[in-house]
Amino acid sequence: MQFKNIIALFAILFLVASCERDTTQLPIATNYPTTPDVFLDGFSSGLKFDAWGKVTAFDVDYTVNYKGTASMKFEVPNANDPAGNFAGGVFYTSMPRDLSGYDALTFWAKATTITPMNASFGSYPESQAKFVTTFQVGMEVKLTTTWQKFIIPIPDPSKLNKERGMFSYSAGALSDGLGYTIWVDEVKFEKLGTLAHPKILISNASSWPTSSGFVGQTYNTNVVMSVNLPSGVFQEVNVPASYLTFTSSDSNVASVDEAGLVTVKGTGTANITANLGDISTTGKITLTKAVPMAPTPLQPAANVISLFSDAYPNVSIDTPKWDYVTNILNIFPISGNNIMSFSKFSYLPITFANMDASAMTHLHFDIYVVAPQITNQPVKLVLKDAVGGEKSITNSAGITTGSWKSLDIPLSNFGLSQKSALQFLIIAADPQSPKMTDLYLDNVYFYKN
Repeated sequence: MQFKNIIALFAILFLVASCERDTTQLPIATNYPTTPDVFLDGFSSGLKFDAWGKVTAFDVDYTVNYKGTASMKFEVPNANDPAGNFAGGVFYTSMPRDLSGYDALTFWAKATTITPMNASFGSYPESQAKFVTTFQVGMEVKLTTTWQKFIIPIPDPSKLNKERGMFSYSAGALSDGLGYTIWVDEVKFEKLGTLAHPKILISNASSWPTSSGFVGQTYNTNVVMSVNLPSGVFQEVNVPASYLTFTSSDSNVASVDEAGLVTVKGTGTANITANLGDISTTGKITLTKAVPMAPTPLQPAANVISLFSDAYPNVSIDTPKWDYVTNILNIFPISGNNIMSFSKFSYLPITFANMDASAMTHLHFDIYVVAPQITNQPVKLVLKDAVGGEKSITNSAGITTGSWKSLDIPLSNFGLSQKSALQFLIIAADPQSPKMTDLYLDNVYFYKN
């Protein structure tokens, strides 16, 4: 009898187990509130505010509003205000909200003058911490003295099923240094259903290599989405990587991680594709020649005053945008070594504060020309000392496209009477020769031979 009871018990357990639903295939309920309102005539439920810049800039205004009885007022301070020279802040909740049923954040705004303001959603105080995934999307809006409605499209609403960042803003003083007032009202998430023709584009793909480059060099993938608003205007917003998925057509040429960081792996061509739901866009990387690293400096550190090198401690320098400087300068790391990359090169001024180079005998730098095709080209150099004067020389450097050239120029060639208070160095193409437009520079330093 006992045996039969045991069999019956197992039968019941089997029947119950077989009737249970497979919950792994069901959508996960968030159980978070779907409250769309941020600020109508006051703070919505659970809304908090953290200020940036001048912390007293925000107030609720019960006399000026677009609709209802109140609006948010932001007093942007003067540029010289000791309490802060800009106004900004974030409105957020402690309890996340499920905003996946909406397709835009909308608000009305105006100011006492025509001025830009940055506005966004998806940011909250802890969102700036490392390893925190955020879905912040924002844009610059152009305020006037009359009320206007602004729409920030949500790239993929399904990502906002537990969102805390409701609204952020920032604004600075006018070009004349004066402050002004901004009013914002009717801030809420909406399901407009009228946002049409969404497209995405990798906006910086044109800066990716098309011929030569460094193996190990990394590039960000900056994606922009454009959406046709109900007004007929195409609105652009930057789309963070958290909304996207990325793939590479050839990971032996270039890989891409979940953050959209592209790493060059070798020669060849790779298509990097960004996907936003069922919308996609592609950028191309082509590496026909891998550029080697610059030669490793061999001078003892005790004999060097370094301006730009990872082999030595560097003095403080600046690369100012003087008249006729057309350079587009980027400094990027390759395996821990920083390199100066130039396009549209004209000349490079490097300034420093009355540097005593009395004991130094030579100037060194490494240069690699990418384009155009040149052979045995000289380079022009200018050196100025506060006491010893300013002198320029043209050095028969023998620079040729497609290979590193290490230059070691005796400082005596400049003919300075003193080198005790050097102020700047200029590296320029020889004006009598074809222009070097695209190039790399590394290991710029003075040394004692």
